[in-house]
Amino acid sequence: MSIGTRIKSFRKQRGLTQVKLAEKAGISRSYLADVEADRYNPSLSTLMELAQALGISVSCLLDNREIDFRNLVGACKEKRVSLESLCELLKIPDVSLELIRTNKLPDEDTMLKLCNYFNCTWDYMIGKTNSPDDIVFDHEVKPIAPNYVPKTIAAHFENTEFTEEETKEINDFISFLTSKRKKQQT
Repeated sequence: MSIGTRIKSFRKQRGLTQVKLAEKAGISRSYLADVEADRYNPSLSTLMELAQALGISVSCLLDNREIDFRNLVGACKEKRVSLESLCELLKIPDVSLELIRTNKLPDEDTMLKLCNYFNCTWDYMIGKTNSPDDIVFDHEVKPIAPNYVPKTIAAHFENTEFTEEETKEINDFISFLTSKRKKQQT
């Protein structure tokens, strides 16, 4: 499934029109339509805005693996709590429970409650990683401090030439992550 198709799928799941999602993400409706149709590849900053507007992790848009809540089910078994009683305890609405049961992403508030309760990352909860403290791409859920922080992040973009503006956005994002890490260490 392409990035555009995933964006469209999450938009429809959230009951949003292209106009409404475009407004929330600060982009034009026509550009969103082109992204959903895979005519354009959005920049990283646009993906971050779209993910935030949809209330999801950026990894949900970039990672081709389907959402799978088996890590949540396993965590419930370890704590000896049923999914239903956990949702009652955390005041998670029935509609969100039904989305989880069908491997669809519930609202951001539900995900944050689950991640905080189990002290794990969003990406672990939806089956994108196998370790509770691993992330695919950062989200507002703070991961458990890792024992090892890589010094290099590599990305491969086939047949992609970045404009000067896009290169600046990437460098700004790297600076943001570096300053965020420094703040967390103090």
